Amino acid sequence: MSLGADVARLVVGLLIGMIVPRLPLLFFTRFINMERNLTPHPDPIPVGIPLIQRLLLMRRIHLMCWIVASLPLILGLLIIKSSPEPFALGMVAGVSWFVISRAIPQDPNSGFGILPLSLIRDINNLREPETVCCKRQLLQWEVRSIRCRHCRSITLNIPRPDLGRIRSDGLLIGSLRILLMDGRSPFPHDSVVTQGVEFLSKVTEEE
Repeated sequence: MSLGADVARLVVGLLIGMIVPRLPLLFFTRFINMERNLTPHPDPIPVGIPLIQRLLLMRRIHLMCWIVASLPLILGLLIIKSSPEPFALGMVAGVSWFVISRAIPQDPNSGFGILPLSLIRDINNLREPETVCCKRQLLQWEVRSIRCRHCRSITLNIPRPDLGRIRSDGLLIGSLRILLMDGRSPFPHDSVVTQGVEFLSKVTEEE
């Protein structure tokens, strides 16, 4: 077997190991009519019961990805146990990358996972806020934050992850973006940016 063929099989196994765990995230809500009362992508979503229901559903789908990830991982380990197959090694490496990307949270203060229960709880509490920003307060989750539609004041500075809506950028491009970002928002959490700036400031002061 030539080196080129081994490299090709390694790459194919790597892609399979990276894509298979994310199949529920790609297809579960998009090819089953589950839009319900949500606005179309990429419009803002009003903070209400439909949003909370979708957040809980997406959390279950993210947990389902862990179960699906076990299939190529177990298969790859079984093949490697009997022979050093590049295809199986690629699958194990791809699933390992999935595990690493999910194990490291975007915001250490928000909890484990892309949609931690603490975040869903905070958003649910916004349905009946203690204070209002204006007389016509209407909170909605935009791309970068949750803010009022009328006065534009920010209530929760959290970028919006993928919520399983049929994407406006098409099946191919939309699926590619979900794979690359793993369902996360392309915009970083401000808390992470703030912590990074504070860390760099401390390092500069020490130097």
